[in-house]
Amino acid sequence: MGNEHPLLQRKLQFFLITALFIVLTAAAIVFFLVNVRIQTVNIENCVYTEEEAVRKAANIKLGTHSYGIDKAKISKNIKAVSPYVTDVRIKRTGFTSVSIILTEDAPRFYIQHGGKVVLLSEKLRVLASFESLSECAHLPVYPILLMPVKEAEIGKTVVFEENGSKDDKENPPDLSILDGEDALEILTMLSESALSGTITHADISERFDLRFTYRDKYEIRFGAPRGFSEKLALVIKTIAYLENPENGYSQAKGIIHASVIGETSFEPTGAAEGTSPPDEQGGQAESTKETVKIPNN
Repeated sequence: MGNEHPLLQRKLQFFLITALFIVLTAAAIVFFLVNVRIQTVNIENCVYTEEEAVRKAANIKLGTHSYGIDKAKISKNIKAVSPYVTDVRIKRTGFTSVSIILTEDAPRFYIQHGGKVVLLSEKLRVLASFESLSECAHLPVYPILLMPVKEAEIGKTVVFEENGSKDDKENPPDLSILDGEDALEILTMLSESALSGTITHADISERFDLRFTYRDKYEIRFGAPRGFSEKLALVIKTIAYLENPENGYSQAKGIIHASVIGETSFEPTGAAEGTSPPDEQGGQAESTKETVKIPNN
């Protein structure tokens, strides 16, 4: 009687394992339902948008189950309250905390339109408008000269005035004015290049005389938009060459001529602010107007 049948032992073991599995699963479910609830909401990368506005738009109530929030709705609501926000990512950072991670468009340029100062991103999205420039003096924004602007609606890309029509003999297009699509394409290339965030003045109002200023130090003259991507790549190499102290121009400011595809040259016009030209370059860097061809390799 002391020895149990092997089949009975296996059934008993199976029962015990199954019972243990059910108990553990039930405990996990109870823990999940009771403890995985939001107690902390963190806002990250919130630079230009008011944090309180983000919290209010997200409307995540403490105690809400972290897997029960509607991420798509929260993202839509946050974008609706801030034109700066281009993307919203919501990430669970613990059992009781979530982070709302923003991607914002930084204000880079400003224009005068409709009697107001309009702030623009590098890709000409309208981010804000002010009554005067003094109201946004705390922001790192710089002037940009554009072709005539028709609309500047907050949260949207600027709309340019129509520049005549090829089929209208009485109102033909002004070929000296840059096309709006070309302007946006040029600024997009700039924003995606190493020059992003470095332009302190821009003039793209004239089709055949595109000009940008790099850090108030180099005026870059691209000429016409043809071959702009190739010109831009070479300008980036040129700036790296000029900034290298070994080449003797790091303390000079001046004009980078890049209107000819495949070549650049530098015309020193003086010493950069806060610096003095080195002795061996002093005369040239001050104002000889001598143009130096830059090596392309």
